[in-house]
Amino acid sequence: MTVTARSMTLGILVSLLLVACGSSPPVRYFSLSPMDSALGQDPDDAITLALGPLRMPDYLNRSQIVTRAGGAEIQVDEFSRWAEPLRLAMHRVVSTDVDGLLDGVVVIAFPYDSIIRSQVDYRLLGDVIRFDADQSGRVVLEVQWIITDTDSAVAVPIHRRRYEARAATADDPAAVAVAMNDALASFSRDIANEMGAVLQD
Repeated sequence: MTVTARSMTLGILVSLLLVACGSSPPVRYFSLSPMDSALGQDPDDAITLALGPLRMPDYLNRSQIVTRAGGAEIQVDEFSRWAEPLRLAMHRVVSTDVDGLLDGVVVIAFPYDSIIRSQVDYRLLGDVIRFDADQSGRVVLEVQWIITDTDSAVAVPIHRRRYEARAATADDPAAVAVAMNDALASFSRDIANEMGAVLQD
């Protein structure tokens, strides 16, 4: 092959590569959102609940949206990403939801500093076992959690719950995010119900 032929071949390959790169879909960003509950003015003597940490499995500690395929396969969507770390989004949404559901309770989302930790009345700790959608659009949230008081005494014993929601469109990341909000809302209602029972005793 002559030098000219090599140059032409190289030019064609570079052109094809540029075309292929230029045809990649743009990256889209999504976020989780709390319920529409209105946050009222809490009294000065409001109970304080520190929510978190809720430990997340490593497969969720990434910016890309993760879905569960058949069997043990996990799919990572390079073009659909979270606008903030999923761990932080979950703490933010659940704390806002629970705060809106409980009167006279201020809910503080993890991470919080040591000064705030020393002033809280209750802490909710837990582990997220699963939080993803499958190919049918079914979102599953599995979480275990406990609430303790300032003396580390158990106020609400360990719960392990599974919440499911269905995305309106299985392959639409925006619809999946909405379904994930629904699962978090169910989780938040359980927390609020249990915490409300503690405060009534």
